[in-house]
Amino acid sequence: MHAARGERHSDLTMPIRASATDAGQIRRFELALFHPAPPAISSERILRIQGYSDLTRVRPAIRHAAHAMAQVASALSEPSVASRHVRIRAMRGATLQLQGGHELHCPFFARALEGCVEVVPFALTAGEPIGARVVELADAGDLLEAVLLETAGWLCIEDATRQFKAHLREVSLQRDRRITSRLGPGYSYKVGGEMCMWPLEEQATLFAMLGDAQQLPVSLMSSCAMLPKLSRSGMYGVGPLPAARRTEIRIPSQERFE
Repeated sequence: MHAARGERHSDLTMPIRASATDAGQIRRFELALFHPAPPAISSERILRIQGYSDLTRVRPAIRHAAHAMAQVASALSEPSVASRHVRIRAMRGATLQLQGGHELHCPFFARALEGCVEVVPFALTAGEPIGARVVELADAGDLLEAVLLETAGWLCIEDATRQFKAHLREVSLQRDRRITSRLGPGYSYKVGGEMCMWPLEEQATLFAMLGDAQQLPVSLMSSCAMLPKLSRSGMYGVGPLPAARRTEIRIPSQERFE
């Protein structure tokens, strides 16, 4: 893919040309599934999230429950991520115009995606089993274990996100590309001293960008909540590496995309 490498202004359309004969490039714009490795969950992190700053003062029964739920979460986690590269067509003010006619709106995009030529929307989940087990524990009256397991489940989400970001960064470096920090619908960002939000309702657009809902590991409800419950959506920007970085970083690859 050939793209302008100069500064891109927020109100300027940047045409991006691609060769239809480049099979690797075509695959990049198709839906991709990534399966992170099983997570290693720390019972200490579970307890700290629950407000136990001094672990030496935690009662043995609670420590034991946290350790047990960490193991349960690791065993039940079924992490999966669906993603797709989507070309940026233009940035006009707070409006991000994308391949396929999709539009997203947030004033923070102009700064967060500066210099980017693509975005990578994703939907990620830790799977259904952890959430189902949390419900079983709560119904049985084991509320401590239910709370600790749900906390462990969100740590599974964090672990899967970390692995996916590392995977995306490596793939991008093979193309002399960088990735941005993660952006997410429903999150607030600071722009010019004021807070602005990427509307949660645009989660529907994010899912539409991914394509066929039947192929996704996560489904989106009309309320914009996701199923399974332990799921996350978001987006990364992808842009050219600075010239100095391109000479410093080289990752061996069987296939390079130019």
